[in-house]
Amino acid sequence: MKRQIKVDPFLKRQPQKLFVEELKKPVHSEKPKYFHTRAVESGEADANGVYLVVEYQDELLETIYTDFNNFLKVYEIAGDRYPIITRRGETAKFESYKIVTDKEKTVLIANDTEGIRRGLVYIEDEMRRREGAFLKEGETERTPWLVSRITHCFFAPTNRPPNNGEELGDDVDYYPDEYLNRLMHDGSNGVWIYTRFPDLLPSNIITEYGKDYKHRIDKLNRTIEKCARYGVKVFVFAIEPVPLRGDLYGKYADIRGNRAWDGYTFCANSRRGKAYCKEATKTLFELCPNLGGLMLITNGERTTSCASGYEYIKQNINACPNCKDKRAGEILAQAVDALIAGMKEEKPQAEFLSWTYGHREWEYEDIEDYVRLIDKDAVMVQGFEDNGREIQLGKERMAIDYWLSYVGPSEMFKRTALAAKKYGKKLYTKIQACCSHDVASVPYVPVPGILFDKYKAMNELGVSGVVQCWYFGNYPSLMNKAAGEFAFWSDFNDKDCFLEFLAGIYWGKDKAKEVVKAWNLFEKGYKNYPVNIMFSYYGPMHDGPVWQLQLLPKNFSLARTWLYGDPMDGDRINEAILSGHTLEEVVALTRLVSKYWKEGRRIMDTIPAELSMEMEQKSVAAALDCQFESGADILEFYFLRDRLGNKQEVLKEILDKMEEIVKKEMQISRRLAKISADDCRLGYHSEAEGFRYFPEKLEDRAEKLEILLNTEFKEVRERIEKGLSPLEYYDGVEPGCRRYKLGGAWEDFYTPTEQVRLYEDERDVIIEYRSKREMGLAVSPEFKLFEFNPPVYIRANGKVEIERRVWQYFAMLPEAIKAEIEKYTVKTLSPTEEFPGTHLEVRLDKKKFGVTDKPMKMSIRTLDENYWCNTEDKTVYLGKYDIHPETFVWLDR
Repeated sequence: MKRQIKVDPFLKRQPQKLFVEELKKPVHSEKPKYFHTRAVESGEADANGVYLVVEYQDELLETIYTDFNNFLKVYEIAGDRYPIITRRGETAKFESYKIVTDKEKTVLIANDTEGIRRGLVYIEDEMRRREGAFLKEGETERTPWLVSRITHCFFAPTNRPPNNGEELGDDVDYYPDEYLNRLMHDGSNGVWIYTRFPDLLPSNIITEYGKDYKHRIDKLNRTIEKCARYGVKVFVFAIEPVPLRGDLYGKYADIRGNRAWDGYTFCANSRRGKAYCKEATKTLFELCPNLGGLMLITNGERTTSCASGYEYIKQNINACPNCKDKRAGEILAQAVDALIAGMKEEKPQAEFLSWTYGHREWEYEDIEDYVRLIDKDAVMVQGFEDNGREIQLGKERMAIDYWLSYVGPSEMFKRTALAAKKYGKKLYTKIQACCSHDVASVPYVPVPGILFDKYKAMNELGVSGVVQCWYFGNYPSLMNKAAGEFAFWSDFNDKDCFLEFLAGIYWGKDKAKEVVKAWNLFEKGYKNYPVNIMFSYYGPMHDGPVWQLQLLPKNFSLARTWLYGDPMDGDRINEAILSGHTLEEVVALTRLVSKYWKEGRRIMDTIPAELSMEMEQKSVAAALDCQFESGADILEFYFLRDRLGNKQEVLKEILDKMEEIVKKEMQISRRLAKISADDCRLGYHSEAEGFRYFPEKLEDRAEKLEILLNTEFKEVRERIEKGLSPLEYYDGVEPGCRRYKLGGAWEDFYTPTEQVRLYEDERDVIIEYRSKREMGLAVSPEFKLFEFNPPVYIRANGKVEIERRVWQYFAMLPEAIKAEIEKYTVKTLSPTEEFPGTHLEVRLDKKKFGVTDKPMKMSIRTLDENYWCNTEDKTVYLGKYDIHPETFVWLDR
């Protein structure tokens, strides 16, 4: 069926971002009810009547001194009886501090402003934990083992459609004072701001760059100055060096390097390319002398240096004249050398972070080669979970990209860490502190126990800094706070001890144990989230309560979770799992997520709420309860629809179960509508820059489900009562779609210059292809409706493969890829005079594919993107690549 609604009807009806105003409100606004309800205990100093004595004078500390005095006032403990004195003195390292407390006074000692800042926040937290103006007598010394904790603004633009906003290109202040104050209290000491060198920096080498740079640089310097007052350094984040495009490669042809999947790379080892890289970073720190550092994705996400053409390097067909005889690790290390050179010359004390997002495609020996060769002053950033493995339901699964639910670390990260130790190099990691692609439509997921396990492993592996987020996963919250506290935590042997320490800050020590019980159940459930990147990218856990359900199959593609604007009516549910799980498995796993989440909520609901934590208990956890239950319902709905369409079990009973799910989903949508009406953060996805759900959209979905019950359910029930097939689609009926009769008739393949025919014998389904040119095919069969196989690439020489950049998104393990390829047998046949280029016979093993007598479909295209069933309606989405529902042809037998 062709989709009539191609854009979400609510695209232009997004709510206002009222949470921005919430983030501007004072951090301290009301004293908790539990505060000061007990007497001083043995070993404590009674600090009631506290006042601040400032011996350590520095203008950078004005923000924390003001904050601390406001804390004393709001918590009604200010006076003139008990002094807290800030004093300069020797401590272990930058940000370290020492607190000496007795009955008469407390002295906070640090050798730098940031030690004083962290110490005063700790004292505030200690009083909140102890439920009054009480401090432990004796000496406390804290030293960070994570020197950098880098986050990102929760509501800054992403430089992408549909908004195309640019953080440095507009006049919006994305760092209000109280927002920065929250980051300061969470322990974050860095923020990254995305830009592009061609926009930000003028160049004497590539003179077309940086034409309107001054406004961006001025805003960047203002932001640097403001953030510094809260102990937060600014990092410029970019994906560099950016390949030249269009006419620029003609003018600067010597910079063109290796081939890459989207064109050509930027050769940082060419004379002009190396000079530009050095000039760019030198210019940046000349124009922004107080910039804290530079964070570059040097490999991955998009094409950069010649190392981006990794697949060509491995095949020994590197097209770059400067890099053709070099290994990938050497090429990338030399690109880093070129980029760091200008920074080292202008500001050597700044941090240069080289983030290798694309290393998941590399062999381990090449990663170690890069670690060995990278400049000793550079800091490597490697994904903590990326390319990891996890056992779920007794099977190994593949973790690609970012994860909160999967603990990690991956083998790739461990090997990088061991190599860093071996060669004496600095290593940071990239995680998602508050939420990840698993579910990013809430400000955070309250599972600090999972973070504990991640940071414990970081500590053991010698990590010294963390990039805590992507565009999402950064909301000031208990999860962000946990990430900051881990930096100073020294004993990772007692998990519950840390969790009670954290819970005490928000609920007081008396309630901390019960809160931890709830958190542990949340964690137990969340770890069952299906580890499958496609489930994160397209699954229903972000926004299930606004998904439209389809009883009559529509064959609509699923919406992307990281953007808004796609219609929420997709029913090709297997796009969310592909080759990583079965539909039955994800139903089982998500039911476990929902089950344990509900158990945790029941405990949380018994705990008297305090101040802002009332919202956390009644909105964030409650919203996730709705989302997890809805996600599991949707998966089960489509699992049952398959059984109904394939006439398994008693049809009326299956339809009754599906109807019960729809009725429950109506209730969930309306319940979440009420919850989100009271919490303006819910539904907002920072990378999408929009709300995945909101009250109006939730109510609309409930109304449409009611219509569904009165139309499609009524129709199908009548068909069952009349003894007709309940869902004709499963019988091969789809009006208006292309069909082909298996039997061997040649058909033009898009143009008469190439042809295809399909037939079958007892063992195989056979595709025969002939062309006037040398060309291969991509084949994706759908022998069980809605359960499509990943596209297999058949080269003109008969070689069968699945491209690395494709299979990684299908969550396929190496052994699964091998098994998929073994389902195919290819022969190269003799060309004819009429078709002298290519003649292939491709056999698909029926037994290995599980082919039955049921209707089936097939998508075939040439490797230059011409489809057998070509259409302008293709939905080319990340990860799905060739899996376009509009290009599948029905195979009639």
